[in-house]
Amino acid sequence: MFVLDNSGSMDFEAQDGYAVDDNCPKSGWNCGTRYGWYAMRSSSVNTQYYNPAITYAARVNADRSKQFNSTTFVDNQSSNNSKPQHETGWTAGAKKFTYVLCKSDICSIEANRTVRIIQSSDTGTVPLPAGHKRTDCGSTTECTAALERQNIANWYEWYRSRALAVSSALGLAMQSYDNKFRVGYTQYNNGGSKASSIVSGVNYFRDEAGATGRKWKTNFYEWIYGINPGGGTPSHNALVLAANYYAGNVTTSITSAPLSSPWKNDPNDLTSGELSCRRAYAIVLSDGAWNAGTAQEIDTRYAATAGSINYDGTPSGNATKFQYDPKGAIGYDSADLAQKLRARNLYIPYIGGSSSNGFADLTARYFWHTDFSGALANNVPTMEGQHNPTFWQNMTTFTIGWGLTPSGEGKNTGLNWGQIDKYNNDWLAGNPVTPPQWATGNLNTGTTDADNARRVDDFIRAGFTGGGRAYSVYSGDDVRRALDNALSSMVGSGNDAGVAVSGNSNEFQTLEGQYKYTTEYQTADNSGDIKAFKLNANGGYDAVDASKKPMPAWSANARMPAVDKRKIFGLSNYDPNAPAISAVRTSITYSTRLDRLPSDFQALLNADTQQTTDEKFVRYLLGEDPQKDTAGTVYRLRKQPIGAAVNSPPVFVGGRFDMGYAKGSVDGSGTYDTFRTRKSSLPPTIFAATNNGKVHVLNAARDVATSGVELAAFMPKGAMASQIDLADPNFRFRYTLDGPLVEHDVYDKNGVAPAGGEKTWRQLVLGTSGRATPFLYGLESPLNETDRTPTEKHFLWEVNNKHPDYLDLAHVTNNPAAGQLDDGTWVMLTGSGHYGATGKKTGLYVTEALTGKLKKFISLPAGFGNDATGGNRGLGGLVAVRDTTRRIVAAYAGDANGNLWRFDLRSTQLATAVPRRLFTTAGGKAQPIYAAPAWQVHPGDGRTCTYSATTSCGAIVVIGTGILLDEGDLATPAAKQALYGIWDQVPIGGDAKAGLAPVTVPDLVAQTIDKVSAKAGALIERDKNFYQVSSNAIDWKDKKGWLLNLGVIHYPGAMESGERVVGDLANLGSSIIATSFLPEDKNLGIESCTATGSLPNNTYVLDALTGKNKYSFDVDGNGSFDFYSIVSNPAGGFTRGNVTSRNMVGQPNEGRPDGKPEANCTNETGFLTGVGDTQKVGDGCGTSRTWRRSWRQVVSPPF
Repeated sequence: MFVLDNSGSMDFEAQDGYAVDDNCPKSGWNCGTRYGWYAMRSSSVNTQYYNPAITYAARVNADRSKQFNSTTFVDNQSSNNSKPQHETGWTAGAKKFTYVLCKSDICSIEANRTVRIIQSSDTGTVPLPAGHKRTDCGSTTECTAALERQNIANWYEWYRSRALAVSSALGLAMQSYDNKFRVGYTQYNNGGSKASSIVSGVNYFRDEAGATGRKWKTNFYEWIYGINPGGGTPSHNALVLAANYYAGNVTTSITSAPLSSPWKNDPNDLTSGELSCRRAYAIVLSDGAWNAGTAQEIDTRYAATAGSINYDGTPSGNATKFQYDPKGAIGYDSADLAQKLRARNLYIPYIGGSSSNGFADLTARYFWHTDFSGALANNVPTMEGQHNPTFWQNMTTFTIGWGLTPSGEGKNTGLNWGQIDKYNNDWLAGNPVTPPQWATGNLNTGTTDADNARRVDDFIRAGFTGGGRAYSVYSGDDVRRALDNALSSMVGSGNDAGVAVSGNSNEFQTLEGQYKYTTEYQTADNSGDIKAFKLNANGGYDAVDASKKPMPAWSANARMPAVDKRKIFGLSNYDPNAPAISAVRTSITYSTRLDRLPSDFQALLNADTQQTTDEKFVRYLLGEDPQKDTAGTVYRLRKQPIGAAVNSPPVFVGGRFDMGYAKGSVDGSGTYDTFRTRKSSLPPTIFAATNNGKVHVLNAARDVATSGVELAAFMPKGAMASQIDLADPNFRFRYTLDGPLVEHDVYDKNGVAPAGGEKTWRQLVLGTSGRATPFLYGLESPLNETDRTPTEKHFLWEVNNKHPDYLDLAHVTNNPAAGQLDDGTWVMLTGSGHYGATGKKTGLYVTEALTGKLKKFISLPAGFGNDATGGNRGLGGLVAVRDTTRRIVAAYAGDANGNLWRFDLRSTQLATAVPRRLFTTAGGKAQPIYAAPAWQVHPGDGRTCTYSATTSCGAIVVIGTGILLDEGDLATPAAKQALYGIWDQVPIGGDAKAGLAPVTVPDLVAQTIDKVSAKAGALIERDKNFYQVSSNAIDWKDKKGWLLNLGVIHYPGAMESGERVVGDLANLGSSIIATSFLPEDKNLGIESCTATGSLPNNTYVLDALTGKNKYSFDVDGNGSFDFYSIVSNPAGGFTRGNVTSRNMVGQPNEGRPDGKPEANCTNETGFLTGVGDTQKVGDGCGTSRTWRRSWRQVVSPPF
């Protein structure tokens, strides 16, 4: 609930205390000189005036479009010393605008002043002030005159007054929270008098589609941009109205319209069920002290009063009791330091001040002492890491004060921010505390400046006593940062990054005895876990509790070694072009001093100079709590050692993959089988990248007694800069290490890897930073005598987007691929990622796998990358193409504009390589390609080309469309997505035919989903529905592929046409496996307090060559595959990061290693495992098995 002050002072164009007049408030300003002229035009004196160091962003509408304004200038150059000209109007012919830069807020000394006169006729550039934060100029030192004029116009129209600035900033800040909250809003006054009700109850923060759809988000934007300041500042009344709404005591708005219900599943349907696990918030934005005589609902000092109720509930399923004690949680004064710190981190009491009738006591009442709905279960999840242990239906309040400064800031007495920070730090550190100098006495009386200052102090305190925090803001940018900080603390938990599954390459007749590995996350405190679950034959959980909840075999948090036994490995001063010269591989242990680390590590880990140079901060990195900085501030305490893993699934490193190199001619092929046997015989490991900046290496042996124990951890240098933020007690979540990891077998033919000099096979783990600061890295899982415990030597390489060879590297969120090129180089392939900076290129990085040295960057043609035509989205997932020698000769990848590309990676083409566009989806940008494609060998058309041992007819390349990288991807109405099968006629490893044009949509045969064929599953397939697709024939003489439109199968509450594919595709015999998911239509429409958080999925198992229906699922559970190609799973759990387990050679999305097409069917069985469950799938033959009819007869059928 936003509670916005719309008092008359919000219309002011200067901050409180601003005074420039003939009384010379500062010596020399207006004493018969022009100094006041300077002062009134300086943001150093009037913080509301134009500040050239700030970008004044254009207002945005509800649909994210920018508003536009004119750049008409007001000529205030001839204003007198104290009164600006045209104070009530403007003239179209005016030409000038003036602002002044004053050092140290002193404009009376000429040497301190820099005067800028901006005219509409100016050309050239304008110097930017030192330390500026401009983002619109494209330069760090100057701005064009045109851009400066636009920035001034933006300020004048949207930021010159308090109300304008707050509403503009609020509109910008809320754009990134579509569908993440239910949003309500109210204001202090209505028609100049204090409000008697709220403006709007909480509702979905989005607009419904269509002209008749409800426009909740649009209504919110119309409200904030239409605020009309006038009236007093009755803060208590405004908050009471919000609280009464949550309590159900306010049911109509200020216009007498019925209000939505805050606790209903559907807030607009009073007959829908109520959800008890929702947390309620109020964000109060005000610009001044609340008015004397307006206090209400304060009959005691609630912040300093013990709770009268011992609340009991089951937050997150755990039985809990809690009763507020203003002195602190039980154990806050314990002699046992560990117990004291645990208690003090539960919550911080903000007592003291001896005031009465305060706003701070009102927020404390609604946070600690009020349950808005006694009929609902008390199961609101607690906010670990944010000192919020409440779990009943209360209200958390944040206060944001425009220009509100504590009374003692810069003075010797009174409240200041330093006192608050010191109190918080001392409390959390277990030290003796001195409460801040909160306001005292009856705050509801007095109108002097001193009285108002006490009420400002009270407003600041109210943010803390209300369970949130307080912010003082002085600009639109400050408002946006404060809102982002407050709102980001309210969202984020799950376990949907993906999974890993144990096993060796020939063990997947069933999943009996295998293990599934999952990660978890809580963004509120950046915590997570890695867990292992034993599977039964069909991939279900082997052990469940009485409520059918899966029981893990182990948890990495529970089995984490003692801090003094842990190790972190880092790579210092690495240059991929000279890897052996200056690189330092470092083992960071319990006895390592900060000042003994390499200098580049020290510069990152102690950038704020607040760390002691001994072992303290190093031990904190290893997981030891508590530790303190040089000021005695305790670093953020963590409830567990594993960090959040939001988007990075774990990777199982063992004998899972057989790349078939023994039957090819890659370097080392003669010893590959021996290597494969060895990697299968050693205890496997789990590599998991987490958002604490570490890649944890865990023992994954079948011996449950030893598995789950951390063997070591790697910390990329790119994640080190974030460690200071991660240690901040006021940490708010941001990405530090979030990208995927993949394992690949690579032959070190020159002995270049630092772990050893011999020529040998190595099992590499390659990773990206994902949504964090862009970097790539390579690790090794060693094959030791009896285990896989790594050392610092197994940190092979790391590169980032600051390196001259990787300047185009952006946020890579898809899996890399790896293998050997035909010139003998072993490489890693990865796209350049998404959201590259303006002017950066989009393309494919070909990187030496053992060193990170750039082999080649192949950019997309002009118009397809980060430019006006291509946008800042980039290349999606990729799949390598290997010939029968098992060398990589090409790669396929799609982009966010709907283009499918083929990259020729043969040595004869690499130097001048230009990617070839194979196809553009029907929707183009509306049908982006994010997931990695899959391909199989094409048998040919029987006329122009027919497969034989000496003739290749290319490949059928299957893609799925859809993307979900930001909130804009959930905009409605959504465009329907599709699956496409595209015939690439270029022979594998060969040259393209002259004149070969891209495939177009009319070249494709459409398959369709038969909704009438729907059949309910039975036994192990219960609670699922199965569907058939059409089997329309393809005449390859005229057609070049197939398509299947998605968005046909619907779920209640799911987004109309929102179905999309973001997980990589995989092969199963002659079939293709693609899994889609359906996002919520209105975010909470399918919400449940006991839900897993998984979105519903559809899994498609289609004929890869034609898209036809197949025998893919055992619908009735009788052991045979039935003639159905789609399973619809409302329980979800298969959105991304799925693992396909089957007996195979090669990567799951690549064609057969022998280069032959598949038979029509293979009777192969596979298991698709997601975070929720496992789906058995098949490439069934039914009653017969045939070969592709377009084949010519061959001597040996291609089994």
